[in-house]
Amino acid sequence: MKALRFHAPRDLRLEMVPRPGKPSGNEVKVRVEAAGICGTDLHVFETGAYVTKAPVIMGHEFAGLVLEAGDGVKGLKPGDRVVGDSRSTCGVCDFCRRGHPNLCERLGFIGEVRDGAFAEEILIEEPSLLRIDPSVPAGMAALAEPLAVAAHAAGLAGAGALSRRTLVLGAGPVGALLYEILLLKGLPDIQVSDRSPYRRGVIERVHPGSTDEPSGRYDIVFETTGAPGVAEDLLPRVVQKRGTLVMVGLYRGPVPFDLNALIESEWRVLGCAAFSDELVEAVDILETRWPVFSHVASHFLPLSGYREAFDLLLSPQKNAMKILFQPGLE
Repeated sequence: MKALRFHAPRDLRLEMVPRPGKPSGNEVKVRVEAAGICGTDLHVFETGAYVTKAPVIMGHEFAGLVLEAGDGVKGLKPGDRVVGDSRSTCGVCDFCRRGHPNLCERLGFIGEVRDGAFAEEILIEEPSLLRIDPSVPAGMAALAEPLAVAAHAAGLAGAGALSRRTLVLGAGPVGALLYEILLLKGLPDIQVSDRSPYRRGVIERVHPGSTDEPSGRYDIVFETTGAPGVAEDLLPRVVQKRGTLVMVGLYRGPVPFDLNALIESEWRVLGCAAFSDELVEAVDILETRWPVFSHVASHFLPLSGYREAFDLLLSPQKNAMKILFQPGLE
């Protein structure tokens, strides 16, 4: 089968590899229908971050159809549409036992520590799969994982209808999904900011008047860009005293930050590490409201279009939102 494998930084190859073998125990073989490129995948591509073995098939956001199930599989059968939970956790550390698997001491992700979903098929354990209604298009179902991240970020902030001014920094896929989640939660005053005219335009077409340059200070700020200049220059100017700052976007390395601004203004600062148990919530939302998120998926490409995909996402212009591979397009 065709698979997109990481060999070294900026060395990504479309190769023919053996198909996964027959599933055993609680393993499930899934035909990948759609797999999204995550911001983390860009870090992997550029630097090899998080990869523990190479070559490795990249990709961790996916939806597909069950082809075969091992003898120990109880809840899935061939023909079921599923979405993947990409996390590899130990299940026994203190954080796993307390219900925070995203903080597992030995946390890893498929596509980094083991073969992932940028391939025609994937073999994965049943606990890492959730059934999703087949009425949800595969490309929308593959948004389940980034939607879970957005839901986790909103939950961390305690975002509710009584919140006042809210700012989402970044109109990329996670920022756009987060904006929709905040609207569903009933927040009355939400603004989205992004330097990319393309991404602002995508949001504006669906929600006119929702994007603008940050003005004044905000009670809740979500930082989804991972851009060093945002942390260094913008955040100290936009977070209200006693405001809440949720850091969602991953940075490529340490960045300068004025900690005195945090102390003097008594900010509440929270990190958002992937998601905890929100994947179930994301699936529920998609099953009833998937058209709300359709603008987030901007490109559907075959695996052979990987150069175009990564060039688009790494360009300064950011003329793309979520790009999804569909191996069946080959």
